[in-house]
Amino acid sequence: MAENWEAENNRLAEEYSNSIPQPQLGKCHGAIQTACVAAGAAGLIPLPFADAVPIVAAQSAMIIALGAIFNIHITKSVAKSVIMAGIATQGGRHIASNLLKFIPGLGSVAGAATAVGVTQLLGWTTADDFYRISVGKDPKFTMDLLNLIQRP
Repeated sequence: MAENWEAENNRLAEEYSNSIPQPQLGKCHGAIQTACVAAGAAGLIPLPFADAVPIVAAQSAMIIALGAIFNIHITKSVAKSVIMAGIATQGGRHIASNLLKFIPGLGSVAGAATAVGVTQLLGWTTADDFYRISVGKDPKFTMDLLNLIQRP
């Protein structure tokens, strides 16, 4: 299962390699991979919705780290706002995977897979937006980022 997470993370990194320069891309890959491992581990918690707090903590840390890579100061409240925007679009998947947790075993696997997938998507779209902002372009995915961030 960990190999699949890494393969998908590598695929997404390659997809974004045309826009994000290599030194920053490697750092993004590390931050996103670390958050995916933490979110996946939290997703294995067999109790429905008990994984929400550790997943949000992993994603918040990832967003703050991604901001630092592009010299964008991100507070915890801004990171949570970015996560909430992601949850608004991916919330149905999260709810469905948590409902599956009522099925022993299968639910935990579904929860982990969903946590990793949502974290990867959130990480790479945020990295792309932060890169765009760092070079003076508008973000592609979350226009509200321009109102939330503080530039150095």
